[in-house]
Order: sequence, then C-alpha cells, then structure tokens
Amino acid sequence: MPYEVVLFDLDFTLFDSERSERKALSATFADYDIAVNYEILETYREFNSQLWSDFEEKRIKLIDLRTERFRRLCRKLGFQMNPGDLADTYEKNLGNYGALYDGAEELLMSMKGQSKVGLITNGLESVQKSRLHNYDLQKYFDVVLISGECGLSKPDPAIFQMSLDLLHHTNKNSVIMIGDSLSSDVQGATNFGIDSCWFNPHGLDKNPIYNPTFTVQSFADIESLF
Repeated sequence: MPYEVVLFDLDFTLFDSERSERKALSATFADYDIAVNYEILETYREFNSQLWSDFEEKRIKLIDLRTERFRRLCRKLGFQMNPGDLADTYEKNLGNYGALYDGAEELLMSMKGQSKVGLITNGLESVQKSRLHNYDLQKYFDVVLISGECGLSKPDPAIFQMSLDLLHHTNKNSVIMIGDSLSSDVQGATNFGIDSCWFNPHGLDKNPIYNPTFTVQSFADIESLF
C-alpha cells in the first residue's frame, strides 16, 4: 500500500496505557497509604473515559479534565485529598511508568524506513513528552503533535491538517491514520478525508457508525499493509 505518510496514535496503540494507568495510580495513592483496589481503578477509568469523550467533543478543556477526574473520584469514594495535588502527582507518575507494547519500537523502525511517520496524540504535554523521552521514541517521528501542546485534538480535522502542513505534504490519498480509538482516530481520519486503520487487538465489536479503511489486531497486521 503506497502510503507516503503514516500517522500513529500513542495511548493504547503504541503504549500499554492500561498498565501505565494502574502503576501510576498505585504510586499516587501510596503517598496517602491507600492501596489501589479494583473499585478505585474502575471508578477512575469510568470517569476518565467519560471526560476524554467530553474532551473530544469539546465539552471540557484539557486543563479542567486533569483535575475533574480526581474530583469526581474523591467525591464518589469519600476521599478527602486535594484533586489538584492528586493530578500533579499522577501525571508525574504516568510519564514515568510507561509501558511500550512489545513490538511497537520495531514497528516504528520499519515504518520509518518506508514513509514519513507522525504522531498525533490527545494527551497532556508533560506526560506524553516524558514517555517519548524515556523510551527515546522521538527519533522515529518526523512530526509530533500533542493536543496539550498544540491546542488542537482529534477528531478535529485541523490537527491532521497541521501534521501535513508540518510535513509539507499535500496528497491526502497517500496518508493513513493508525489508532485504537474509533471516535478520535478513525472518525478524525474520516473527518479529514484520509484512510484509517483501526488497531483492535482485543477483537472488540465495531460500532457501525464508524468506517475504518482497515481493521487489524496486531503489529504484524499493520506491517502487512505496507
């Protein structure tokens, strides 16, 4: 497949963010002598998922999301900690407790030799930059756009246009977006008019309102497209 530009998502695509979240939460609450159990973890994930969906729909700003998830968590579970303090500590831990999926770096190396490679991630600047630095991933990307830094986010077509502008690339027919999120990665690509590859390692059912160009379950499947 003659793609000249390959755009990747980061969380849950290249990064095992589920594992990273669990470790970061455990380290954060350990400061308060609280062991993170299933209830805490799932309550956090419920609120976090809701708020990121709100962010994609521009119903909440990123600066508010980072504390609101902990404000809701504390309210529901009866914790007395300061949500802002929790957010600060958690984000430091999240940046340091990275977990790159096995084979992710090898995939990037392979793509780098064939195409221009970009990263478009809806995330906090400090967290994503720490991850890129700790795993020395910056060298694989010709452009990196982090929503918390550039002020744009998926699925807004503007962030995809920004990536192509920075790459000095105009032919949308030779661009593909690869990511795990139907609502941000796949829909964002659709909104912008480029191909998309839904990374679905867990074999989830596809919501029929989304139409990825390809659906894959492994990095090997991704490589087979090129």
